[in-house]
Amino acid sequence: MIHVFICVDFDRDYGYPVSQMKHAISKPIHLRNSQLIEDPQKAISIQGTINGFDLFMHYLLDERLPATFYFETRSIKMFNEKYPEKTKLLRLPIFELGVHGYDHEDLTGEDTGIAFSRQAEEEIIKKSQVQLETLFSKEMIGFRAPYMRITDNTHNILSELGFLYDSSIYLESTCGIRPYLINERLVEFPVIKTPKESLMDGMYTYLWPLFEGSRDIDNIIKNYLQIIENSADDKSYISLNLHSWHFAYNIKQDRYLSTENIIENINMFVKLISALHEIEEVVFSTPEGWLKEYGASLKSI
Repeated sequence: MIHVFICVDFDRDYGYPVSQMKHAISKPIHLRNSQLIEDPQKAISIQGTINGFDLFMHYLLDERLPATFYFETRSIKMFNEKYPEKTKLLRLPIFELGVHGYDHEDLTGEDTGIAFSRQAEEEIIKKSQVQLETLFSKEMIGFRAPYMRITDNTHNILSELGFLYDSSIYLESTCGIRPYLINERLVEFPVIKTPKESLMDGMYTYLWPLFEGSRDIDNIIKNYLQIIENSADDKSYISLNLHSWHFAYNIKQDRYLSTENIIENINMFVKLISALHEIEEVVFSTPEGWLKEYGASLKSI
C-alpha cells in the first residue's frame, strides 16, 4: 500500500520575495507596480485562488478525496471576508488544515536579505496558528514553510508551539517514502524530488511543471506510476503538491487564465488522480491520517 496526500498551499497568487521586504508580494501586482508595496494588505492578490476554487473543491468533494490545506493566514482571512460560505467547505472533516506563514515570509532571508530572528519567526508562526485555529475552530498540527525554507530554529519553534509535524524539506527518492522523527515531539513529512539521473528525470512532486506547460500530463502520470511501482513499503507515501491559485494563473505567461484554461488544468489534475485511483495499492490520505494509523511505529523506523 502507498498513501497519496493531496497537499495545497493556500496562498497569494505566486508569493514573490522582494529585497528588504518582510512580506511577499503577489507577482501579478509586483509586475504592474514598480514601487515597493510596503502595506502587506495591498501587496496581495487572491484572484487566482478565487477563480479556481469552486471547480477544484467540487471535484474533491464529489470524489470524497481527502486533502491537506496549508494556509497563508492573510490570504485565507481575505478569502473568508469575501466568501465565508466557501470557507465553510474547508471546515469539513475530510480536510486537514495547517499553517503556511502569515505573509509568505522568506524566513531565511535568502531572497529578501532579511533573516528572521528566532523571536520574530516564533511570533509569526504563533500568530498564524492562533488566528487559523480561531477561524476554523480546529487545532493546527501541521506546518509548511513558505518557499519550503526553514531556519535552524523552525523545528524547535514548531515543537514548542504544539505542532505534530513539518513538511518543508525536499528529499530525493525514486519511490514512496516514510516520515521520520525530528525530535521526540515533531515528525517530518518530506516532499519528494526524484533524482535528475532517474527515470523520472528530476521531477518535483509539486505540480508547477504541469500547470506551467513544462511537462505534459502523460509524462507526469508515467512518472508517478513509476514511483509507485518502485514502492514496496506499505507505510510509505507520496504527496501531490500544488498551490491554490495555480489552476488560474500562469507565471510564465504572466496572466490570469480564462475559464476554459482553468477547466483544462482541472481536467489534467483529474486525469492524474484517476490514474492513481486505478492502482489497487494506492490509498488517498493525509499526514494527519497517516500519523493516527502509523504514528506509534515511528520510533522503530
